Amino acid sequence: MKKIRTTKNSKKASQQQTFNQKDKLNLYTKIEESLRKVDPVVITQKEKKLIRNIQHNTQQLNLNNITRTKAYLSYFKDHEEIHWAFLAHMVSRNGGYNMTDLKGSLLDPLLDEEDKMILFHLLEKANALIFHDAFPQLLLYKFSLKEQTSLFHLLPAFNVSKFMIPIWEDFLEHKNSTLLTFALITNEQQYIEKNLMSEKTIKENILHSLTYLIQEKLGFTHVIFPYKRYSFLPKYSLSGLEVHNFNSVVSRIKIGKHLYNILFTKNRYETILEFAIKHHHSGSRSDYWPHIFSNNELEHHKLVSPTLTKAWRNIPHRFHMNQDWFTQLSQIENFETGSQKLFQDITKDIAKDIHLLKTIGKVKTLTLPPQTEKG
Repeated sequence: MKKIRTTKNSKKASQQQTFNQKDKLNLYTKIEESLRKVDPVVITQKEKKLIRNIQHNTQQLNLNNITRTKAYLSYFKDHEEIHWAFLAHMVSRNGGYNMTDLKGSLLDPLLDEEDKMILFHLLEKANALIFHDAFPQLLLYKFSLKEQTSLFHLLPAFNVSKFMIPIWEDFLEHKNSTLLTFALITNEQQYIEKNLMSEKTIKENILHSLTYLIQEKLGFTHVIFPYKRYSFLPKYSLSGLEVHNFNSVVSRIKIGKHLYNILFTKNRYETILEFAIKHHHSGSRSDYWPHIFSNNELEHHKLVSPTLTKAWRNIPHRFHMNQDWFTQLSQIENFETGSQKLFQDITKDIAKDIHLLKTIGKVKTLTLPPQTEKG
């Protein structure tokens, strides 16, 4: 039995690794073999028990955005070589902010109740789908280390794409955290494209709706990473980027790589991680900017940003065993190509957007009649 490398990258978590042409050819050969492989997986009784255990744990943690986001960070603290887990944590935090924004001071005046519900269900379903697909992979890695042997032949039992089998096998051998991150970004975005974004109702009723287009075109869809230039500063600055063209899977994959490059920037990664550990994710933007936002409606001098549990009820989800998204090699061609996006401070841009939204909200409140509840 081949010994698994167990060296952690925790001390070098912000350093991205290289991938040469020989490594690429070897990996692509294995990916192509995985694509062609049709042999059924033989599972032992012990493996069946492990599968049930992982499915149960994943289901328990897939309750809402709060539990998912917390699970990603908890996992990363134990396995800092899995960079994607921290990226997923920070992006999931932003997903929670987007969910509560729908009930907060800035967007609440701009949307009717039906629009809020539609957008929340889109955000929640995407967040839940990614966790449902990705977290079993993370747990299989954990148990592979424990057993000192690869368990990734079990991925089909979780309906995970066959694309990820050679990827995880390669990671066990080479510990290339950057390559694994790019593969997981590709896989998860292709997964939600197959299971959510391709639905006709999503394309017609949400992505092409006036509400969504207004939010995207005016730039109210930033993904933000709180950080401090200097540890002694009382307030967090914001890095990140503005998200556009969310209905394109190619665009979403590029965005994921950009965010990874920004998040793991040397000398910045540590302060973002410090924020994540110190500040429990509640879904409220007061987590990072308490001088501007509050989850308390009685603090009238601040913008209301409610906690997720106050804003929305938990939504039960059904996950279907759909066909694998990975059907041809061209779908993952150059997935290992990285991003040249540099770390940049967007604090002033965010402040401008907040001011603009406040102005638009006031104008709409003054010019439109009161909304009535839809039965």
